[in-house]
Amino acid sequence: MLSPMTTTTPSNRPCTCGSYSYLVLVHEGAKGDKVWQRRDTGCADTTHRTFAAGHDSKLKSLLIAAGIGGHQIQQVSGDVVTAKDALRVAADLGWEDIVREGIARGRGNRP
Repeated sequence: MLSPMTTTTPSNRPCTCGSYSYLVLVHEGAKGDKVWQRRDTGCADTTHRTFAAGHDSKLKSLLIAAGIGGHQIQQVSGDVVTAKDALRVAADLGWEDIVREGIARGRGNRP
């Protein structure tokens, strides 16, 4: 039997959904200056899993919204930012069909 001091508990880490976002152009000035707004899941939770409970759905919704708008998804990991198409991110996560259908519905197309 393990004593309480020798048991291991998975350490909490940031929920993965919080590392994804995209930018939306909200204003373009006459001089070419642009104002962008970051859209993300709003997640600051920690978990011992990849996603906090229900946060895979939050990320799917974010991917669908980005896909509908044609925005690149950015994933931040430490000092590295990776930008990909929403469907590519979804495919990497095993959700390509779900996200593709959501994007099609959002654009008023049949999946």
